[in-house]
Amino acid sequence: MKYQALYRTYRPRTFDDVKGQDVIVRTLRNQVKTGRIAHAYLFCGSRGTGKTTCAKILAEAVNCLHPVDGNPCGECESCRAIREGSSLNVIEMDAASRNGVEDFRRIIEEIAYPPGEGRKKVYIIDEVHMLSSAAFNAFLKTLEEPPDYAVFILATTDPQKLLPTVLSRCQRYDFRRIPAGVIVDRLKEVFAAEDVQADEEAVRSIARRAEGGLRDALSIADRCVSFFPGEKLTGAHVLEVLGTSDTSVWRSMLQHTLDGDAAALIRQFDDLLMDGKDVRQVISDYTWYLRDLLIFKASGGSDETDSLLEEDRQTLLQDAAKLDERQIMYEIEVLSELSWSLHSSSNTRVLAEIGLINLCRPETKKELTGALEARLSRIEAQLEHGVVTVQGLVPGGSMSVPAEVAGSGRTASETEPDSPGGRTASVTGADGPVSGRGGQELSQVVVPELFSRIASQWKQTMSALPNRGRGEVLANCSTISFSKEEPDTLFITLDDNWYRSLSGDKKLMESVSDAIAAKYGVCPKIRFINASQGGQGSMTQIGSKVQALQKEGIMFPIDVE
Repeated sequence: MKYQALYRTYRPRTFDDVKGQDVIVRTLRNQVKTGRIAHAYLFCGSRGTGKTTCAKILAEAVNCLHPVDGNPCGECESCRAIREGSSLNVIEMDAASRNGVEDFRRIIEEIAYPPGEGRKKVYIIDEVHMLSSAAFNAFLKTLEEPPDYAVFILATTDPQKLLPTVLSRCQRYDFRRIPAGVIVDRLKEVFAAEDVQADEEAVRSIARRAEGGLRDALSIADRCVSFFPGEKLTGAHVLEVLGTSDTSVWRSMLQHTLDGDAAALIRQFDDLLMDGKDVRQVISDYTWYLRDLLIFKASGGSDETDSLLEEDRQTLLQDAAKLDERQIMYEIEVLSELSWSLHSSSNTRVLAEIGLINLCRPETKKELTGALEARLSRIEAQLEHGVVTVQGLVPGGSMSVPAEVAGSGRTASETEPDSPGGRTASVTGADGPVSGRGGQELSQVVVPELFSRIASQWKQTMSALPNRGRGEVLANCSTISFSKEEPDTLFITLDDNWYRSLSGDKKLMESVSDAIAAKYGVCPKIRFINASQGGQGSMTQIGSKVQALQKEGIMFPIDVE
């Protein structure tokens, strides 16, 4: 016997068999029972949700000689002819391949002749949004006032492309995505009928990947059964066929991201590619894991994730409890931008690796709204564990600063490990913790590598201060200095005129300190000094003082908010 795909074998034959579209099914069945058949229908929805299936059932029902409660009987001559494709009363047309004016002129000519057998002549036009404008215009009059015996059923996945004049002539039905729970139940029925053994994890994995399309779910099931004939289908089998990974991989990637460990994240990504995973699939699966995580974080678990196993649900709840929504949204934002770029890229691997590094370096994606929040959330999470890690200060390594750093009386020590992992600097003291933004405990210590970074981005940091006028003064007319003897203080050197105006502004000092805390994870003291004091003692000046604007007579307003 010739093999037939599962989605064709188990295609619904009556309205009662259609899953997940209860409102639409009830409406259509009632129309058949009462004889209130419209002349034009528009079925909209994503793939695999039952549009064409319902169109065929409706075509059978309106021509059935012995309908049963609005359903086709399936036994009469008309029903058999329609199912076998030999009926002259049901004409199916694919608008993706037949979308010209001539095709519709032929329909207009044929529709003048009533059906030889049966009650209605039904035209099912699939992917109707593919029709050309000329074809639509030729079809409009017939669509608006067809003969009493004619019914048009238009199906599309992209209704926004249809002309308003077409939409206004049709009864519109929007097919919703089928809930994962409904797909799971249907898969179990099919597996039982096919004598296929499958565990719960396998069934739910297929339902999750189908994304609301029952046809997709049956197609995936078909592939899995063919790949492992005669074996019990497991969750691992499904993952192998789909070319994806289990939750533990995404949890590990997320942890590397939160740690800011780009090297480990790239290594894991490389391992996935070496195992044969597709770049786009990896990014898509990781994005969906973060989506589930965000849903759990926002709602503590919801019906949106009813396709998950209980152990997966508990895992997500545990992970969500450790994270901030801002972090998750930032990662989804970066990955969504990356997914879009991958569609047109000739070197997807390089682009994906850059995107993954951006996850670990929020400062590189300042244009994204969640970048600053993601960095703050990471700092807060690290402070809860007593360590602030600042990546990218030393080539190949990071700087770790304990959170419990005192305000004075501290001692500093730096250790240079033998391995090329970078330098680690730590400072301890006895005056108690220092409080930064949001009441979090931040270190006051500034080590040379960190100061070098602050100095290189000084203008950008100061230009973003709440008081824009004073921020521009500090950005363009000041130099910052650093002393190893006082690692808790940043010295801001100003000319005498500016020094007299700003040196007593405590609110400005707090704003500068907050800006540095938000951007670099440290909260140093701020001290203004005039130009004659700069360079004294062991003070090391890094950066450039810009006085050209002042020499040209350009001054900045100080009191403008």
